[in-house]
Amino acid sequence: MIRATERKKTLFLVSTATQPCGVESFARHVAARWGELGLEAQRLAVSGRLSDWAAIWRALGEVDAIAINLPVVAWKKIVLTPLVALVLALLRGRGRVLVLHEWADLDWRRRLIISVYALFAQRFVFSSPFVREGFAEGVVTRFLAARSAIAPIPSNIPPTAPDGPSPLAARIEAARAEGRMVIGHFGSIYPKKQSDFVLDVAARLRDSGRPVLCLFIGGFVKGVDRVEEDFHAKAEALGLAEDCLVTGYVDGPRDLHALFAEVDCFLYRFPEGLTSRRGSVLACLQSGKPVIVNAPCEAGEFDHHRAYRRAIADGSLMLLANDADARAYADRLARSESLPSRSLSPLYDQCWRDAAAAVAAAIDTEPMNAAPLMAE
Repeated sequence: MIRATERKKTLFLVSTATQPCGVESFARHVAARWGELGLEAQRLAVSGRLSDWAAIWRALGEVDAIAINLPVVAWKKIVLTPLVALVLALLRGRGRVLVLHEWADLDWRRRLIISVYALFAQRFVFSSPFVREGFAEGVVTRFLAARSAIAPIPSNIPPTAPDGPSPLAARIEAARAEGRMVIGHFGSIYPKKQSDFVLDVAARLRDSGRPVLCLFIGGFVKGVDRVEEDFHAKAEALGLAEDCLVTGYVDGPRDLHALFAEVDCFLYRFPEGLTSRRGSVLACLQSGKPVIVNAPCEAGEFDHHRAYRRAIADGSLMLLANDADARAYADRLARSESLPSRSLSPLYDQCWRDAAAAVAAAIDTEPMNAAPLMAE
């Protein structure tokens, strides 16, 4: 039995992935910050084996609540594990919190499965107001009495100095010697993210007389049909095949920062506009390099997020209209080199404390600053 005098302890489910995605990194980082709140965390790595269920049952005997970040890595292999964990937590009388990082970008089958998970949750923590609004529009929400909160999603790349020049530095230095601008894009490449829009902007800038080099720091999402082939076909059609570098997965913050240092300006255009769940954008801003991106649809998207508010205030985050085309991006990009470097690194630790505090508040019986899932 859990005694009331003990420090509250929470079980965090994580995966066995050796190359953690943003969702996985968030779960691990929050668990690592739990002690700063006067709480205890226990992490349990699951892989989809039946033995996981017994391990979850035993772990639940030593904690007050369980927190599960969704979507879980390798979800096809462990699709039943989150559901089993929630049911077991219900049977043991433990708190049950789901942290939902995405919604609209998910395949409909994932949304259906997560909706089933949601029926067994007590509290929800969302990665942004945009994600909460999308989830609230679903059919399952009419059956939920749970309350929710918003957690800031920080950069999962700790600020650190690079060991030295990137292995790609020689090619990038040669491009700079030719007067090229290095346009950066960090994170996974997939259609719903519109990563290939960077190519449209680069082609427009090149056609205006400014040569460019596109540096994509990250790799293509696996399991998405022809995403890599289509990307390279577009680069070829635009005449950018020799002006485009895709690094693939980069392991380690020092190697990432070495690549960030080579970029003049990062560029994004999201279908839904920038939302506060985009930790990859924060990682770019943390490096001290400017970012051009389309504005959020709602004015209050960043009210809970100190780092995004700071970046907007100091001008390092440049927001364009959602209907801005490649020409508008190219025009703004051409003026970005005169911007001073302003790093968000000093806010890194505080943002992670904010994130952990938001999840911890949801676990409380009377969560602080929580709002009903459905708008009244």
